[in-house]
Amino acid sequence: MSSLNQARERLNIKRLVLQIHDPAFPAQDDEDTGRGSPYSNGAVEFLNFLQKLGFNGIQFGPQGQTARATPCPYDGQLFPHDFRSIALKPLVDDPYWRGILSKDTLERIVQGRPPGTHRTHHQYAWDELSSALDEAFACFRVRGETTKDVDSDFAAFCAANESWLAKNDDGSVDARTAFSQFVLDRQRRVLRNAFPDLSLYGDLQIGMSRDDANEFASLFHPDYLMGAPPSRTNPEGQPWGYAVFHPEQIELGHAQAFLRSRVQRMLSGFDGIRIDHPHGMVCPWVYSRDVTPPHVAVRSGSRLHESPNIAGHPGLADFAIARADQIDGSIDPFGEGWVKDLTDDQVRRYSVLMDVVLDCVREAGGDLTSDVACEVLSTLPYPLRRVMELHRLGRFRVVQKTQLDRPDDVYRIEQARPDDWIMMGNHDTPPIWLLARGWCDGRRGVDWGEYLAEQLAVPEARRAAFVRRVASDPGELVHALFAAILTSKAQHVSVFFTDLLGMTGFYNSPGVVNDTNWTLRVSPDFASRYERKCRDGLALDMARCVELAVETVSRQVSN
Repeated sequence: MSSLNQARERLNIKRLVLQIHDPAFPAQDDEDTGRGSPYSNGAVEFLNFLQKLGFNGIQFGPQGQTARATPCPYDGQLFPHDFRSIALKPLVDDPYWRGILSKDTLERIVQGRPPGTHRTHHQYAWDELSSALDEAFACFRVRGETTKDVDSDFAAFCAANESWLAKNDDGSVDARTAFSQFVLDRQRRVLRNAFPDLSLYGDLQIGMSRDDANEFASLFHPDYLMGAPPSRTNPEGQPWGYAVFHPEQIELGHAQAFLRSRVQRMLSGFDGIRIDHPHGMVCPWVYSRDVTPPHVAVRSGSRLHESPNIAGHPGLADFAIARADQIDGSIDPFGEGWVKDLTDDQVRRYSVLMDVVLDCVREAGGDLTSDVACEVLSTLPYPLRRVMELHRLGRFRVVQKTQLDRPDDVYRIEQARPDDWIMMGNHDTPPIWLLARGWCDGRRGVDWGEYLAEQLAVPEARRAAFVRRVASDPGELVHALFAAILTSKAQHVSVFFTDLLGMTGFYNSPGVVNDTNWTLRVSPDFASRYERKCRDGLALDMARCVELAVETVSRQVSN
């Protein structure tokens, strides 16, 4: 471990983070309920494995409760967390819980799960964990109040979280639903205590469930919804259908109070935050709720705070922060340069919601440059750029998306800055191992080889052989790519679990609804699989990449 830490320091990397969502964690055979849990024994083995590889952070996905038939975590609730992330085995054998779940129940669930340990079975887990938690809660209740820690801890949890816990008709806390949240809270605290050297990051999604949008409707604009504008990645835009804060509620401070509660809830279980689509807090793209179909509405939308005189959206003029003379009307409203200038006071107005998030992280003792990750991809509108510069926040550099024929492309490795987060891919991109196969079957393999030879400062005498090797072997290409990432100026490196383990399946295909999205999972024999694949050059050999990166840095220094 010390040598790996030394290598991170040599490469000036503050965070080496693995991205994985709760359902994708592995489980041991005697605890697998059909869905992963970060709190299972299998997850503990996996986290120990990651630390040995040199990772010092884990990026989780959104934690919110989703509907039974909704696997996408970005549509989850804002306060209640998904009970399916609970590990049942501790309720059976951890002395703290005093055996409130029977061993027979756990064995029945494990034996009855659908076949396939590489996939998540969301609805099976919903049904079986819900029933198991009913049993555990009934047992907990039958025992009555005692002096045991679990009873006093539950009472304290309910008192501290009364504001958002579900209520009965008489206004009292619904003890059954509160119990599930209490179990999750306890298991997360146990995990954090077990891994003090790992920074755990939560995912502050920009969207929310319909239940939340209805419950807190007074905070949101009644006529507009938030989506993503046309962009390089999605030329048609994305009609997300998410609620957007009403500017009047921001002006009154109600939106800030609500957001503060959300972030504080998240930080009760995490060290840092990934801000999903920070554009939504600074310069959200909105579209009319009453225009159909949605894909037409989102393309003809506009930005909430920089539309002082947009035809089709006269109602947005009252909410404009940017003035008409600061708008470049020669380009589309979704263009990065639509707003061409702002005063410092205007930037502070754009930053109001972002300030809330950063204040919460700061108050929790976090380091804003490393404990806040802003998911800015290909589009960086001027107002957001100014806000990020104000707070010295970095953006994402998703290297697999690099356009190699464009020296100014934002995803190029050499474009990365110290505050940035750099990665081969994420939960929304194709697995790097699948892409590399395609690249090596065509001209792009040569292009990548030439680009990586430059990034790795390969000596001229060895360059032609290096390019041939990388262009023809997907394993050589992936390892050279990640080694080059490690040599970038970015101090935060992120790896999606499929890219680490050499998996070629998609975790999520954006905009696609089917039975396989959000179901890919780490297999229980991950360690032996990884070792075998590394020998064959088919998984990300971290030691090999670090060695190549350190050699590159040494060459660059000596030159």
